Amino acid sequence: MLILILLSLFNKAQAFPEMIRHHYVNCNACHVANSGGGVLNSYGRSISAEVLSSFGSQNEARAFYMIDPEKIGSWLNVGGDLRGLQYHQENEQVKRGGFIWMDASLKLAATLKKLTASLSLGKVEQSNQSLKPDVTKYSLSYQFTDELSLRAGLFVPTYGLNIPQHNFLVRQYLGYGPGTERQAIDLQWNGENYNFTAGISKSLASSAVRDEEVALNLQLLKNLSDQHKIGLNYWYGEANNYRIIKVGAQAVLGWSEKFYSLFEVDQVWSKNNSDIETQSIFELFKCAYEFKKGFHLQLVEQWGKTDVASSSEIQYLGGGFLWYPRPHFELESLYAKRRVLAQSNDFEDYAYLMLHYYF
Repeated sequence: MLILILLSLFNKAQAFPEMIRHHYVNCNACHVANSGGGVLNSYGRSISAEVLSSFGSQNEARAFYMIDPEKIGSWLNVGGDLRGLQYHQENEQVKRGGFIWMDASLKLAATLKKLTASLSLGKVEQSNQSLKPDVTKYSLSYQFTDELSLRAGLFVPTYGLNIPQHNFLVRQYLGYGPGTERQAIDLQWNGENYNFTAGISKSLASSAVRDEEVALNLQLLKNLSDQHKIGLNYWYGEANNYRIIKVGAQAVLGWSEKFYSLFEVDQVWSKNNSDIETQSIFELFKCAYEFKKGFHLQLVEQWGKTDVASSSEIQYLGGGFLWYPRPHFELESLYAKRRVLAQSNDFEDYAYLMLHYYF
């Protein structure tokens, strides 16, 4: 179970909402996708050298180190990811660790006038660590105006903070990890002061959702000045065996260009075919400070209850670093104390070092 959780730690569609501290209030400033994540545009690659990385130049940040966007044009953006994880777990019963590959994929986005097609190709089969040439995500979007767009395809619908750490409670327990891509369509408004997304989706029984859930998702975000963003989320889903409602609030706060924090809280109501209702609540708070360009220290606190009527409380407190040494390279480490009161009153040690190479 620990290995499965760690394998889902980082989604391929990685985003960095904390860039709001540098006044980037909308994700499409650096990403081809309006909702963030996926392949970077040429401006996003230049920012990875100028703003994110400790060392490096704009030319070094190019896709595959050599693709010049001025020669190709803005219509084509390509890239890819290699990602691995060294993990450690220790409690009174077990002590274990190891290295696993999580991602090996290529990404492509092509734009013709107002139409953009994108896909992600390749995944690591976790049962034997082999590479499979599967298409894991794809979409086709149409840009009606600078603010309004329509997207359809296979992707994870918009809900909550778009962060890569999918072992965090607000992602793992709400069902937005790898393998939860759905057949979906959404309408997005990305304005100067507001962002709004409305979508409908259907999951496949063969996906990690494990049921054919038809869902409606809504998200409303408000920009406060150009360094803070707050928002509300709503989700209603029906499947063969349950109905579910999720309501949440989130915030990305850039207190300065060095200090920032993220917050999300979600309430969940689910009811099975026997009309038995379960209520859950999950919360995430993260704050970080960039001590030197590209090097961040971070503190992460999480709390949750899978069933508010029982002793299913989850507690988590950890700290670590995030470092972008050069364009194309990212390292993140976190050490935490964690316990699930329904299983044990004792805290366990939980740590990882993630190595990410994007090209």
